[in-house]
Amino acid sequence: MTYDEEVEALAEDYYPGSKRKIDRTETGGSKADPDGWDAKPRVYKKNGVDTEFFTVGHLALAMNRKPLTIRQWERKGIIPKSTYQRAGRNGSQHGRRRLYTRAQIEGMIQIASEEGLLTNDRREIASTDFKARVLALFRRLSAEETP
Repeated sequence: MTYDEEVEALAEDYYPGSKRKIDRTETGGSKADPDGWDAKPRVYKKNGVDTEFFTVGHLALAMNRKPLTIRQWERKGIIPKSTYQRAGRNGSQHGRRRLYTRAQIEGMIQIASEEGLLTNDRREIASTDFKARVLALFRRLSAEETP
Protein backbone atom coordinates (compact mmCIF):
# COMPACT_ATOMS: atom_id res chain seq x y z
CA MET A 1 0.00 0.00 0.00
CA THR A 2 1.40 3.40 -0.95
CA TYR A 3 1.66 6.34 1.42
CA ASP A 4 -1.19 8.15 -0.36
CA GLU A 5 -3.45 5.11 -0.04
CA GLU A 6 -2.69 4.86 3.69
CA VAL A 7 -3.45 8.54 4.24
CA GLU A 8 -6.69 8.24 2.25
CA ALA A 9 -7.77 5.20 4.30
CA LEU A 10 -7.05 7.03 7.57
CA ALA A 11 -8.85 10.16 6.36
CA GLU A 12 -12.10 8.22 6.36
CA ASP A 13 -11.76 7.62 10.13
CA TYR A 14 -10.76 11.14 11.25
CA TYR A 15 -12.33 14.57 11.03
CA PRO A 16 -10.55 16.71 8.39
CA GLY A 17 -7.52 18.46 9.89
CA SER A 18 -8.05 16.79 13.26
CA LYS A 19 -6.62 13.98 15.33
CA ARG A 20 -10.12 13.17 16.57
CA LYS A 21 -11.76 10.04 15.20
CA ILE A 22 -15.19 10.30 13.61
CA ASP A 23 -17.82 8.75 15.88
CA ARG A 24 -20.06 6.62 13.71
CA THR A 25 -22.26 5.20 16.46
CA GLU A 26 -25.95 4.87 15.66
CA THR A 27 -26.93 7.39 18.35
CA GLY A 28 -24.95 10.12 16.66
CA GLY A 29 -22.05 10.47 18.98
CA SER A 30 -23.47 9.82 22.42
CA LYS A 31 -21.44 7.44 24.49
CA ALA A 32 -23.71 4.41 24.44
CA ASP A 33 -23.74 2.52 27.72
CA PRO A 34 -23.59 -1.24 27.19
CA ASP A 35 -26.07 -1.71 30.04
CA GLY A 36 -28.78 0.42 28.42
CA TRP A 37 -30.27 3.84 28.96
CA ASP A 38 -31.15 3.22 32.59
CA ALA A 39 -27.65 2.35 33.74
CA LYS A 40 -26.16 4.55 36.43
CA PRO A 41 -29.18 6.61 37.50
CA ARG A 42 -28.73 9.57 39.82
CA VAL A 43 -30.33 8.95 43.21
CA TYR A 44 -31.76 11.89 45.15
CA LYS A 45 -34.19 12.16 48.03
CA LYS A 46 -37.74 13.01 46.99
CA ASN A 47 -40.21 13.37 49.85
CA GLY A 48 -37.66 11.61 52.06
CA VAL A 49 -37.37 8.59 49.77
CA ASP A 50 -34.38 7.68 47.59
CA THR A 51 -35.58 8.09 44.01
CA GLU A 52 -33.87 7.34 40.69
CA PHE A 53 -33.48 10.24 38.30
CA PHE A 54 -32.08 10.23 34.79
CA THR A 55 -30.36 12.96 32.82
CA VAL A 56 -31.04 14.31 29.35
CA GLY A 57 -28.27 11.98 28.16
CA HIS A 58 -30.16 8.97 29.49
CA LEU A 59 -33.33 10.17 27.76
CA ALA A 60 -31.45 10.76 24.50
CA LEU A 61 -30.01 7.26 24.60
CA ALA A 62 -33.46 5.80 25.28
CA MET A 63 -34.97 7.75 22.37
CA ASN A 64 -32.03 7.07 20.04
CA ARG A 65 -31.39 10.79 19.66
CA LYS A 66 -28.65 13.23 20.61
CA PRO A 67 -28.92 15.17 23.89
CA LEU A 68 -28.97 18.35 21.79
CA THR A 69 -32.14 17.12 20.08
CA ILE A 70 -33.86 16.51 23.42
CA ARG A 71 -32.93 20.02 24.59
CA GLN A 72 -34.30 21.47 21.33
CA TRP A 73 -37.52 19.52 21.76
CA GLU A 74 -37.90 21.08 25.21
CA ARG A 75 -37.21 24.60 23.90
CA LYS A 76 -39.72 24.11 21.05
CA GLY A 77 -42.35 22.70 23.42
CA ILE A 78 -42.39 19.22 21.85
CA ILE A 79 -41.73 17.77 25.30
CA PRO A 80 -42.56 19.57 28.54
CA LYS A 81 -39.79 21.19 30.55
CA SER A 82 -38.19 18.66 32.85
CA THR A 83 -40.12 18.44 36.10
CA TYR A 84 -36.97 18.09 38.17
CA GLN A 85 -33.74 20.02 37.93
CA ARG A 86 -30.44 20.05 39.73
CA ALA A 87 -28.04 23.00 39.79
CA GLY A 88 -24.91 22.71 37.69
CA ARG A 89 -21.40 22.48 39.04
CA ASN A 90 -20.60 24.55 42.14
CA GLY A 91 -24.29 25.30 42.64
CA SER A 92 -24.46 27.55 39.58
CA GLN A 93 -27.83 28.03 37.91
CA HIS A 94 -26.00 27.98 34.58
CA GLY A 95 -25.72 24.49 33.27
CA ARG A 96 -28.72 23.24 35.25
CA ARG A 97 -29.27 19.54 34.95
CA ARG A 98 -32.58 18.32 33.61
CA LEU A 99 -33.78 15.24 35.46
CA TYR A 100 -36.48 12.76 34.51
CA THR A 101 -38.05 9.91 36.44
CA ARG A 102 -38.11 6.35 35.18
CA ALA A 103 -41.88 6.64 34.62
CA GLN A 104 -41.44 9.76 32.48
CA ILE A 105 -38.78 8.18 30.27
CA GLU A 106 -40.55 4.83 29.95
CA GLY A 107 -43.76 6.67 29.07
CA MET A 108 -42.02 8.73 26.40
CA ILE A 109 -40.40 5.60 24.95
CA GLN A 110 -43.78 3.88 24.73
CA ILE A 111 -45.44 6.90 23.11
CA ALA A 112 -42.57 7.37 20.65
CA SER A 113 -42.72 3.70 19.73
CA GLU A 114 -46.49 3.81 19.19
CA GLU A 115 -46.13 6.98 17.08
CA GLY A 116 -43.44 5.38 14.90
CA LEU A 117 -40.61 7.64 16.03
CA LEU A 118 -38.20 4.89 17.03
CA THR A 119 -38.07 2.95 13.77
CA ASN A 120 -35.35 3.34 11.15
CA ASP A 121 -37.73 5.20 8.83
CA ARG A 122 -38.76 7.72 11.45
CA ARG A 123 -41.90 9.75 10.94
CA GLU A 124 -41.84 13.53 11.07
CA ILE A 125 -42.57 14.39 14.71
CA ALA A 126 -44.99 17.17 13.70
CA SER A 127 -47.18 14.61 11.91
CA THR A 128 -47.77 12.64 15.13
CA ASP A 129 -49.61 13.08 18.42
CA PHE A 130 -46.33 12.70 20.32
CA LYS A 131 -46.35 16.24 21.76
CA ALA A 132 -49.91 16.09 23.09
CA ARG A 133 -49.51 12.57 24.45
CA VAL A 134 -46.25 13.36 26.28
CA LEU A 135 -47.81 16.48 27.80
CA ALA A 136 -50.75 14.38 29.02
CA LEU A 137 -48.30 11.81 30.43
CA PHE A 138 -46.38 14.45 32.40
CA ARG A 139 -49.64 15.94 33.75
CA ARG A 140 -50.91 12.51 34.79
CA LEU A 141 -47.65 11.59 36.51
CA SER A 142 -47.55 14.96 38.27
CA ALA A 143 -51.12 14.48 39.53
CA GLU A 144 -50.26 10.99 40.83
CA GLU A 145 -47.34 12.42 42.83
CA THR A 146 -49.40 15.16 44.46
CA PRO A 147 -50.60 13.98 47.90
